[in-house]
Amino acid sequence: MTIIFGKFTTVFNNFSDGQLTPKQYQNETADYILLFVYLFVAKFVVTYAATTCITIAGMRTTRALRQAFLDHLLRLEIWHFDTASTGAAATQVTTNGNRVNQGIAEKLGLVMQSSSMFVSAFIVALAVQWKLALITMSIIPVILILTGATVAIDATLEARVVRIYSQGSVLVQEAISSIKTIHAFWAQEKMAKKYDTFLQGAHQEGNKKSVNYGVMFSVEYFCAYAGTALAFWQGQRMYQSGEIPTVGTVFT
Repeated sequence: MTIIFGKFTTVFNNFSDGQLTPKQYQNETADYILLFVYLFVAKFVVTYAATTCITIAGMRTTRALRQAFLDHLLRLEIWHFDTASTGAAATQVTTNGNRVNQGIAEKLGLVMQSSSMFVSAFIVALAVQWKLALITMSIIPVILILTGATVAIDATLEARVVRIYSQGSVLVQEAISSIKTIHAFWAQEKMAKKYDTFLQGAHQEGNKKSVNYGVMFSVEYFCAYAGTALAFWQGQRMYQSGEIPTVGTVFT
């Protein structure tokens, strides 16, 4: 897409400079429009097929993990279920199962697409104009350092939230299993307040993720737009000096 779009930009520029006649301009524009349509159709088919296949595979894998988890759980000794657990089994198999499903389904597809785009972007940029590409790549270390730090912080916060929710689920499980005793002693409000304490704790930990995401996305977008501005500014200078032959190279 970037290569075709860059060449298409060159056609616009050549027509504005008078290097192309209106007839030539129309013909070349029609050819590039067909290329864009072909790219769209190919991307639609490939993306749909890949997403469907990887989602089905993720659901099957998650189902197998949940079955194995339940099978192992039912084989445990009785004393295991009498001990105070840090997480309810139902919550763990549901929450972690959904996360595994997301990680090996849609998100795995996005990781593969992003990785291939990452590699192909470097190949295209360095092949088209290596000097301008190296200048623009100066923003990459900042993005990598920032993303690594914020992802590590987010993983820590998410682990705390899951731990608190698991503790709350244990309380709910015990309350439901002893519902007659709770009704006999009129302890409904007390148990609800105790469960609300866990919810408030998870809410407080979750609020910390907002600041983390705000820092991550704001700096990432700033670096991306700053890199675009740097590419246009330096590309214009290199185009004026004759180092870059066409404006389409800068766009690419």
